[in-house]
Amino acid sequence: MEKKVVTLDDIAERVGTSKNTVSRALRDCSDISSAMKEKVKQTAMEMGYVPNRIAGFLRSKRSNIVAVVVNSLTNPFFAICMDHCTDYMGEKGYRPLVSVVRTVLDVPDIISCIQNGACGILSFLDVTDEAIDYCEQNRIPLFLCGLKPRSERVSAIYSDAYQCSRLVAQEAIACGAKRPCYVAYGKNAISEDRKEGFIAALKTGGLSCNVYSFNYYTREQSLEKIKKSVQENGNDFIFCFNDEIAASVQESMESVKNFYGEIYGVDRFSEYLPYCRKVKSVGGRLSAIGRRSAQLLIRKIEKYDGKIVREIFPVEISK
Repeated sequence: MEKKVVTLDDIAERVGTSKNTVSRALRDCSDISSAMKEKVKQTAMEMGYVPNRIAGFLRSKRSNIVAVVVNSLTNPFFAICMDHCTDYMGEKGYRPLVSVVRTVLDVPDIISCIQNGACGILSFLDVTDEAIDYCEQNRIPLFLCGLKPRSERVSAIYSDAYQCSRLVAQEAIACGAKRPCYVAYGKNAISEDRKEGFIAALKTGGLSCNVYSFNYYTREQSLEKIKKSVQENGNDFIFCFNDEIAASVQESMESVKNFYGEIYGVDRFSEYLPYCRKVKSVGGRLSAIGRRSAQLLIRKIEKYDGKIVREIFPVEISK
């Protein structure tokens, strides 16, 4: 269902006043009471009103601000890609505006970015259908970095998750692993794709796979549970959702005297962050992914045509 673009007339009708009063209240004019200003602004926010001056930025390209949306400021994948994204933006005269959204990108988040002057949005999170509708209707350039969106209506760039899993499974088979396992993170689509790809590739070598879960909010308990399960099941090869988890599991398994198995992660963080614990890893080149994401978004900003762009980056093993 399409969402109507909210106008001053719509707000005036909801509040029960004139369009002129709404306009002056939103501009903080002195002849409008504080109570009316508060009522108008609250109503405008609830209705998802985007000020005309921001729409003007989008039409004229006078804004040079790009919203970069993440759900964490400590995730190394975001940090590395953002670093290269913002370098490219700076070269082209754009400035990043970082916005933290804990779940998925939705309409209120889009509105907040635009109200803060953004002329386009680069998101590291998936997007709701309603947010996609809103961006299409208002011609807001949107691009996803690092993940395959659920919707085919979103432009994105990401690494080949299945190929990541296949390469690691080949390593497991080649090193003679007998009881591999996968350490998942939540039920997100990326983790599920990596898990299913790993399991499918292992089957070609006649191997089965245990699956364990890691939770950032109960980190120590998760690691203890994983360590205990690995010992009980005799796992000799551990594939983790990302390098951050792999480094934690590796540290935890160092206290197990009889564990000599291989541990792999995804994203190759230590190539970009030398202070990170080095782990064997698989992934695409994050520097290239970051710069290419910014390049494709800026192309959309400067010439919006609604065309959907998808690029899948190749991956390789780093030992």
